[in-house]
Amino acid sequence: MQVLCLPEPGNLVIKDLPMPELKEGQAIIKMEMCGICGSDVTAYRGVNPTMRYPINGLGHEGVGVIQEIGENDKGLKPGDRVALEPYVPCNKCHMCAAGRFNNCADLHVCGVHKDGMMSEYFLHPVQLLYKLPDELTFTHAALVEPLTIGLHGAARARVSKGEHCAVFGAGIIGLMAAFACINYGATPILVDVLQKRLDYAKELGVPCTFNSGDGNVEEYLREVTGGKLPEAMIDCTGAPVILENMHNYVCHGGRTALVGWPHDPVRINTVRLMQKEIDVCPSRNSNGKFPEAISLVNEGRVPTDAIITKMIELDQVEDTIKDMIQSPSDYLKVIVNI
Repeated sequence: MQVLCLPEPGNLVIKDLPMPELKEGQAIIKMEMCGICGSDVTAYRGVNPTMRYPINGLGHEGVGVIQEIGENDKGLKPGDRVALEPYVPCNKCHMCAAGRFNNCADLHVCGVHKDGMMSEYFLHPVQLLYKLPDELTFTHAALVEPLTIGLHGAARARVSKGEHCAVFGAGIIGLMAAFACINYGATPILVDVLQKRLDYAKELGVPCTFNSGDGNVEEYLREVTGGKLPEAMIDCTGAPVILENMHNYVCHGGRTALVGWPHDPVRINTVRLMQKEIDVCPSRNSNGKFPEAISLVNEGRVPTDAIITKMIELDQVEDTIKDMIQSPSDYLKVIVNI
């Protein structure tokens, strides 16, 4: 089978590798499509702080068809179309016992810590497979995983109906966080420095956008919220300048979810965080959000067609990633046909 491998930064290679063998509690999936994530781009660049090289198979946003599967309590069978949750827990630690599988003490993420999904066939735990509705195309289903990240970020920030939520970063995850807020009845305020992305977000239905290069973010947030500042914030950038000032972007008693990964440790103003009693909640992957995300995508609650920038083949991934690095504002979601 063909597998897109990343043996080291800046070097993607398609290799012919042996087919996986079926194991108890797992299934062999004929992969159909896999999205390219920002973390795949940083892994290629060599600046992803969580990446382990070499990796046989880049990618973690996969969907496919069950090829082989044993007896299971989920009622899944060969031929079923599924989305694959890529965060593989140990099922033994205290976090797994508490049901917080995304925060497993020995978590292995596909395409990051273990082999990834840009592979013709893929072995994956049955517990992490979710059946897709017959009417949901693989193209749209490939957006389920990034949507779960936005939904989990909104949950960590405890976004509620009637609230405002500042969302930093208008890339795919920031957009998904904004759509999560909208579906929870809140008003997202999307902040970025790339006007092209902000304009597109506005076209897709995000009500409030602001270019932080054009003025004072805090002043704009006060303007939108009638002086109070938002109750919640979701950072999807990991940018030090945002994290160092996050206390300015939510009201007293506000909540901040940290979705974006900083490349290095960041200084934060704990004095102001304490003075305003702000909850700061790191948001790691997602937990229990796949069924919700599948329903939202299937119901058309997310503008999937407009989010997909490009469909490519496996042998086009490296050139596309290079272009994404050079022209990030030209891309939202690229999906690879396996």
